[in-house]
Parts: sequence; structure tokens; C-alpha cells
Amino acid sequence: MSFTFVSDHLALDFAATMAWRTTRREELLARPEDFARWTVEAGVVDELEAVSQAELAEARALRESIYRLALAATERQPSDPEDVARIRQATTHPPVSLTLQAVGRVERRGGVQQVLATLAASASDLLGGPEHRLIRLCAGEPCTRLFVDRSQAGTRRWCSKRSCGSRMNAAAYRRRRDEMPT
Repeated sequence: MSFTFVSDHLALDFAATMAWRTTRREELLARPEDFARWTVEAGVVDELEAVSQAELAEARALRESIYRLALAATERQPSDPEDVARIRQATTHPPVSLTLQAVGRVERRGGVQQVLATLAASASDLLGGPEHRLIRLCAGEPCTRLFVDRSQAGTRRWCSKRSCGSRMNAAAYRRRRDEMPT
């Protein structure tokens, strides 16, 4: 299985590793190896050594805090202090280190705590800065993915035009077609 990166922000792509939250919840980080693979596919690190079950649980807890705070931002609701504290705590560790290898090539190294610190810093930047106003919930039913709407008009509705947008447009077409008199 490959992960999907369509949220236009690292922290929100991480939050999307729990899919279909309101219907048929799908845990995409089911095993420690899944988290290690996600970090590489997301470009956080080049390689992540073995992840323990406890570290996976910590990653999931951070993910859920990020999701709840981002969702609260879409609804203009107050932040949960416990979620804020969890993100703040994760940022107390050093982030992933970047080492320039050559022009166009950087090495990204770190362990689980450095990865979590990097994800928490990414979330802090998004949620604590002006872009928190651009966070949207996908309008595709039953999608629960959050994304940053950087469209010029600020009217992006779907996490991905190819998946949710296409599915919703096809459903609307079928409804219109079925409503037409014959």
C-alpha cells in the first residue's frame, strides 16, 4: 500500500494516516513498519530504524492531537489544551537533521523522536500561524481528510480532485441525468 499526500501540508498528511474517521475507520499506521515507511514516503527522513510499539502509540497520539486541533481550526473552535501540550512536548526534542550532500541532494537523518519533533514543528507552524485559517475539511462524503486551501479564490472543496472531487462530480452527474425527463 502506498500513502497519499494531497493535503498540501506535512502535518495534515500525517493526520490523514487515519482514514475515513466517521464511517469505516482505516488505520494506515497499523504496524511500526507502516510508520517507518510513511516517514520515508513523506520525505521526513531517508530511512527510519526499527520503531517500537510504544513509539508507534506515541506517533498515533500526536497524529490525533494534530487532527483535532486542525479540525477545531476549520470550525473556528477553541484549542484543546491537552492537544496543544502534546504537540509542544514533542517539539522539545531536536528535529530531523538535514545535511547537504550536493546541490539538489540533502540527507535527512533522525530517529523516531526527531521525526515526531519535526511533525510537531510542522503542525505548530501551521496551527500557530496565519495558514490555520486556510485549513479545510474535504467536502467529499465520507472523506475526513483536512487540507490547506491555497487556491487563488480560496474555494477548494476536495482533498484531491482526482479522488473525492471526481467521485462527487460523477455522483452529481448521475443525479442530474436520472432527474432528466425522458
